[in-house]
Order: sequence, then C-alpha cells, then structure tokens
Amino acid sequence: MSDEAAPVRPLEGLRSATALVRAMARFGRKRLAVALTFLVLGNVTEGISILLLLPILTLAGRGAPDYAIDLGGRHVMGYALPDVSVGLEFLLGAIVVLVALQAAFNRVKAVYLSDLLQDFANGTRAGLFSAVASARWETVVRMRRADLEHALTGEIDRITFSGFVSLNLMQIVVGLAIYFVLCLAVSVPMTLFAFGFGLIALLLLKPYRKLAERFGQKIQSARTVQARLVSEFISGLKTARSMNQEPMHVAQFERTLDATKADAHDYARRNALGNGLFQVALAIGAAGFVLLSLRIAGLEMSQMLVLLVILMRVTPRFQGVQAQVQALLVDLPAWWRVADLQQRLEANREGGRGFASAPVPVPRQEILLDRVTYRHKEGSEEAALSDCTIRLPVGQATALIGASGAGKSTVADIVMGLIRPEAGRFLVDGRELSEAERRGWREHLAYVPQETFLLHDTIRANLAIVAPGATEAEMREALADAAADRFVAALPEGLDTRVGDRGTLLSGGERQRIALARAFLRRPAVLILDEATSALDWESQSRVAEALARRAGSMTVLTIAHRPSMVAFADRVYTLEAGRVVEEGAMADLMRNGEGHLARMFAHEASEPGRRRLAQGA
Repeated sequence: MSDEAAPVRPLEGLRSATALVRAMARFGRKRLAVALTFLVLGNVTEGISILLLLPILTLAGRGAPDYAIDLGGRHVMGYALPDVSVGLEFLLGAIVVLVALQAAFNRVKAVYLSDLLQDFANGTRAGLFSAVASARWETVVRMRRADLEHALTGEIDRITFSGFVSLNLMQIVVGLAIYFVLCLAVSVPMTLFAFGFGLIALLLLKPYRKLAERFGQKIQSARTVQARLVSEFISGLKTARSMNQEPMHVAQFERTLDATKADAHDYARRNALGNGLFQVALAIGAAGFVLLSLRIAGLEMSQMLVLLVILMRVTPRFQGVQAQVQALLVDLPAWWRVADLQQRLEANREGGRGFASAPVPVPRQEILLDRVTYRHKEGSEEAALSDCTIRLPVGQATALIGASGAGKSTVADIVMGLIRPEAGRFLVDGRELSEAERRGWREHLAYVPQETFLLHDTIRANLAIVAPGATEAEMREALADAAADRFVAALPEGLDTRVGDRGTLLSGGERQRIALARAFLRRPAVLILDEATSALDWESQSRVAEALARRAGSMTVLTIAHRPSMVAFADRVYTLEAGRVVEEGAMADLMRNGEGHLARMFAHEASEPGRRRLAQGA
C-alpha cells in the first residue's frame, strides 16, 4: 500500500481560475450572459435605491413642511436633472419599486447561475467518465483505479465548489464596479480615496493568497493519498481481517488525517491573522474617509451619509473578494488535475470521437498473432511477449498453458483488441484491424476473466446486460451450459436473487459460473476464457468443457487454463514460457511427447496429489 503524494505543479492560480471560468462559459454562454445582465440590473437598482437616500436626507435636514425637493439646476456626473419638484412620497415609493425590481432580478440571476453551475458539474463529470471509458486500455491500465475514482467523485465536487466560488466572485466584482460608478456621482475624490484604499489593502494581502494556494496543493496531495488508502483497504479488507491487520491500516489512515489537520490548523491560524489585519485596514480607511470628507472635501452631511451607506455595502465586498479568492485557490488544484487527466485520456482515445465503431465481418478463416512483441512498460527490457506467433483457427478451440506471468493474458488482451503489439501484427482473416475497427471487432467477442465482475443486482439483470432481449428459456440454457442451473434453481428467488456488491453473496465458483453463463448468452463468434473456471470443482469444469465441445464449429474458443479438463477439448495447444512459445501443436501430437509441458500437466493431474485435489473439488 503506497501513500506517495500526487505530483504538485508550480503555483499558477490565475491561469487555472481563468481556464475554469472559460470552461463554465462553454456549458452555457447564453445563460451566463443572461445571468450577468440581471446581475448588473440587480446591482444598479440596489445602488439607485441607495442614492435616493440623498434627496430624502436633504429634505429631512431642511425640515420643509411640504417635504419636496426641486431638481432644477442640479447635476449628476455632469448631466443636468429635469426642472421638476419631487415629493417625499414619490421618493419612498421609488425605493420600494427599486427594491422589488432588485429582488426579481436577483431571482432570475440565481436560477440561471444555478443551472449553469449544475450543467458545468455534470458536464465535467460526464466528460471525464466518457474519457475513461473511451481511452485506450494500455493507458487506463497504467493508472491507479483509486485516482480515477477520486477524480470522478471528490475532485469533481471540489471543482463544483470552485465554480460556485468563481460565480460569487464575479458577482462581487460586478457589484463593486457598479458601486464605484454610483459613488462617483456623489464625490469623485472621496470615491477614488475609498476604492483606492481597498485595492491597496487587497494587494498587501497577496502573501496570504499565496498561502491559500500552497495549502490547496497540500490538500490535493493529502486527499489523493487518502483515496488510495481507502480503495486499497476496502479491496483487501477480507485479507486484512484474516490476518488481523486492520489496526495497521487504521493507524496509517489516521496518520494522513493528522497531517491534514496540522496543515489545516496552520493555514487557519495564518488566514485568521490576515483577515484581522484586513479588517483593521478597512477600519482605518473608514476613519480617514470620514475625516477627509468633513474637513478637507467639505461634503454636506447628507452626501457623506449616503457615501457611508454605500461604503458599508462595499466594505464586505472587499472582504468577500479576499475570502472568495482564497477559497478558490484552495480548491483550484482539483481543476487542473482533472483537466490534465481528461486531456491525457482523450489524447489516447481509442478510435474517433464518442463510441462509434467501424463494422468488422465475423471471422471466417483464422485469427493470427504474427511474430508479436509487447512490453507492458515503455522502454522496459523485459517483454511480456517476444516474437510470438499463435494461430486461432475459426471454429476450433485453442488452449494456452504455461506458468503464471508467461504472457497468456497478454495474448488474450491482444486478441480482444485492447492493446496493440509493439512489433508484429494482429490479423483477422489476413488483415490488420484499424483503430476504428477495434470496437467493431469486440462486438463478436465474449470474455470471462478469472476475477469476475458482477453488478450489485439480480442474476437475471447480470445476464441481461449482454443480451437485453434474451428470454428466460435462453437464460436457463446458458446457465445449464455453465453448470450454474442447479445452484440457481435452488436459490429461493431463482433468477431474481441479488448477488451483492461485485457478487459477494455468491461463492467464487458461483460467480464464475454466472459469468460463464453471461458469455454463453451473448452467443459470441469468439469466446475467451482466462482462467475462467479456476474456482470450479472438477465436475463443474467437465460440464463446461462438454458445453464448449458441443459448440465446436460454431464458435472459436481461446482458453487459458492450468487444469487438464479445460484443455482436453482444445484442438491446438500453445505453451508459453517467459513470453515465448516453447511448445505448440495438436493435442494428440503433444500428448505423445511425454517430456512436453502438456503431457507433464496431465501426468501430474493423474498422480496421487492430483487425484486428491480432484477428490477435494479443487
């Protein structure tokens, strides 16, 4: 179990934030434009309603009996106001109308932004999921499963929060811009002083934003490690419990949590200091603003009070800019990590866009691995396969035998079109498959690995996934061929019995039999069995072998096995050793060679230890 940290990039918060906003815009430019429009309208109506306090305060200060103000001769930002008299009732009514409009505008804005955020989150998650599904197998298999799962769940959630924060930040900045314009209508010098002071305070807090950026990278690495630990622990829970190793795993996990807690405590302590300094700076600015307004700028009391009301709305926004930027920087590493992962997967996409595939005819003659060489790791000196030539005649059964790690499963992966030979050719009826034809080729295949995969659903649902239109009679026939009919019939709910997560409510042999039945139900042209009966007793293996023999001529079979019962029905046998073919030929011919690997396998099975193993149902 490894707890190595994920790689950390150099700090590049601004670039990542810009890329994040552009990505959100791609999921709804029109909605973003509409939301921005209503955001501006909402802030404008709010600002105008505050500006209307200026004539109201003027009227209150005069104490005029009619409470009316003459707008003639007055100017706002250089524009002359009409020569009309406005009463208190009109001003108060205008404020109420403006507040109502602001509420309506904000409602529309909130709905549009919420839809945009959900589409962005769902689109990002679906895009990564699709990239994983369509990437070349050799690319996916070299990645940690825990990292992919974490990216699709926890990392996307962090990206969604980053999107939410970005939208909040956008609203704050738009609000500040509108308030800046409105303040200019009251006093240009004091507006420049107030907003300039706020910007200087933000600039002085840049070190704390860098601190947030570094903390976000630490969180990124820590959560990646935690996801790996959780995935590995859950996958090996049975083994860990069998050896009483749970405390070791718990202690290892708690160490990562303690490290994260220490980083979070240090960040919270420093961030609180930064926020405190920012509040003190704003308080100093507010005091200086009042002093300058009254003693130097010579503003009327009503003007200063309106400016103060506006600045009381602006000050939390400056604080909000700092807080939202820091929150964004903490979670931004998740964005570039997912973006990089998706880009890497899409650069190694199998075939064209989406899941389209070119049709491939059913094989009529032979499937051939012609002098194939393949390495699992680029640049590795050790080859999984080295100059291998293996023929699979159509309608016949071919067996691969050999020690573990000899390259048998690699042959199966090449036959399935999951990986491409480094050297040599993979031919179907004498021609190589194009990149676009690999998916089409797999339409003719069924594959049963040693480690079976079952959905957390019923037996019926697990069978129907490969043949949605299959009848119950066809399902029962497939179960019989897989030696699964008896145990399924004995279950209280029969085909409607739930198998548990990954089939854990069934035994290993029962899971394998369901997987075999699923493959038979698909009625493939080529059936690949990779140690698919390793958990079956000898009698069940014999029944499966008989079913395969009955299908001779109508189906091409590639079987990888260590047991004679799953090799005996083969027409041709290949023995692999260290990635090379060391023995090949027809079953009868190889059996006559008493020193060959195949003959020794049968001789060992017939020996006393072999008979004991058969008797025990090994």
